[in-house]
Amino acid sequence: MAKIPIIGDWPDWLSETPNLTELAKGSTVWLAVTGLSRAGKTVFITSLVHNLLSALHNPNRMPLLQAVGEGRLIAAQLEAARAHTLPRFPYAANIEAMAGTPSVWPEPTADISEIGVDIRFAPTGLVGQLLGSIGGSAATLKLRIVDYPGEWLLDLPLLSQSYADWSRATLALWKRGLRADIARDFIAFAGEHPASEIASDAVAKEAHDLYRALLVTARDKHGLSYLQPGRFVRPGVLADAPYLWFAPLEVADGVDRFSAGSLGGLMQERFEVYKREVVEKFYADYFRNYGRQIVLVDVLGALLAGREAFEDTRLATEAILQSFRYGQHNILTRILGASRVEKVLFAATKADHIPDRQREHMSALLRNMAALPVLSARGRDADIEVMSLASVASTIEATQVIDGRDVEVVVGRKVGSAKQAKFLSGEVPVRPPRPDQWGTPFLDVPVFEPPLIDPAPVDGIPHINLDLALDYLIGDRLQ
Repeated sequence: MAKIPIIGDWPDWLSETPNLTELAKGSTVWLAVTGLSRAGKTVFITSLVHNLLSALHNPNRMPLLQAVGEGRLIAAQLEAARAHTLPRFPYAANIEAMAGTPSVWPEPTADISEIGVDIRFAPTGLVGQLLGSIGGSAATLKLRIVDYPGEWLLDLPLLSQSYADWSRATLALWKRGLRADIARDFIAFAGEHPASEIASDAVAKEAHDLYRALLVTARDKHGLSYLQPGRFVRPGVLADAPYLWFAPLEVADGVDRFSAGSLGGLMQERFEVYKREVVEKFYADYFRNYGRQIVLVDVLGALLAGREAFEDTRLATEAILQSFRYGQHNILTRILGASRVEKVLFAATKADHIPDRQREHMSALLRNMAALPVLSARGRDADIEVMSLASVASTIEATQVIDGRDVEVVVGRKVGSAKQAKFLSGEVPVRPPRPDQWGTPFLDVPVFEPPLIDPAPVDGIPHINLDLALDYLIGDRLQ
């Protein structure tokens, strides 16, 4: 057997591999894909899987994934059938919908699901030498992709709040600006039912239904994102479990506990059950496995929806960031122990809706929305990066003469339109707009039809930076 040279330290992931035979057979990396409503999680996973399967036939579709660009990809295929612990992500149905006539966007994420891709590649450096020493020339990375609603991450802050604290903060939020109009019926109901009144399942259920309805209205009709509890808008398999039947109540300052048999006591009990049985269990049972995460953010949609929707997206992004901060006495440290997320990519989606020169503006805006630059890898925090991407490029770039000069535009087919047209999107600000800058719309961006695609994984799907995003997330495991 050839002598194996000693080259520096072993990579952490390699030291955890039982032996070289296991490395050749396949190591596993879990990639969690999440984001808020309309950010494009389902489309992202569908395009990512399709382009990986197509990369060997059409490497020009994924050149910035180094294993592809360097010609080291040997094969990529969907994992073999097995006993999944989670529902299977509907990749085939999504591709069928996008390749149909007419083509349609797939249904959005409603619950947690997974799909796996086995990536066979020629390793480099020390790994390649080690495998060569046992007569092998290829390694396999089992990429396990998990899709779950980003709204679930908004619940982490609840774990550090009492029901009374949460009620006061939540009602204060729903009594301001646009939210006050949306919540008018619920606020009136809460005013008629003090926390001290006798507990009633019927009253609790009615309060829950009214509160949940305002959350859904705020999301679907007004583009708001900072909506807690997250399972109220994306319940998944919980459906209408009785311990979800709670809502915020009017609680005086200084009050933190409620008497047994009171409405406040009932709500408080259910709030604590929700935290323990839903929020903590999600992080303990699933989150600890997801070493790599991508969080998709619809920055353009937030700008289009106006000042309050944009501010809401910023608040939601900051709340999600808490899931990737690991301080000495952090809630996550208590739940997850030594486990932690290694890499997180925050991605501003729908980059195809704006010309190329605007895309870096969109990335900068996302960085500045939640002070992402200060969250670079330090201490026990995850390694965090930001970029813009389009999982599916529905447009092409062109120019149009306006006032005697060439202006960059995008060309695409608006949903419901029979033909393509040019669109001047407007300017994406680099920093969150000041209050006095919201008078005039920043952008004019329609919803575009998907491009024509081949359902067979040969040509792949046009995209922007999908390969660059994947290289950041798992490129180190394909070396």
